[in-house]
Amino acid sequence: MLVELADRGLVFKGQEKNGNDVKDGKLELSRRLAELIAVRGARLCAYGVAAICLKQGNTEGHVAADGSLANKHPKLKKRWAKALGETLDWDGKVENEDPIITTSADDGSGVGCAIIAAMELGRRAKHEEA
Repeated sequence: MLVELADRGLVFKGQEKNGNDVKDGKLELSRRLAELIAVRGARLCAYGVAAICLKQGNTEGHVAADGSLANKHPKLKKRWAKALGETLDWDGKVENEDPIITTSADDGSGVGCAIIAAMELGRRAKHEEA
């Protein structure tokens, strides 16, 4: 309804329809800041995963993240894999060929729980073989 009123010029007169009335420099600064924050978030995710992998001695497997950021951000998984590779000293450039593959969980905690259970079973099976 508000969009219809704006289209008819009854509200928000003189403003752009998208609501952005910023200069190009400020818009570029905002875009760059958002990008830096997203890169930092991916690196923090990687550091947490790397710490767990190093502590447990995991050198291969899958790691899944839940949430809108992991599922919807167009560059998060690639940045996460790259940072994980840098942290664990492998290149992280070729997705699905890295020793630890990053992915997203689409079903919230249910999938995360199943992944953790499967990882634990795999870990126990490897430990029993040794």
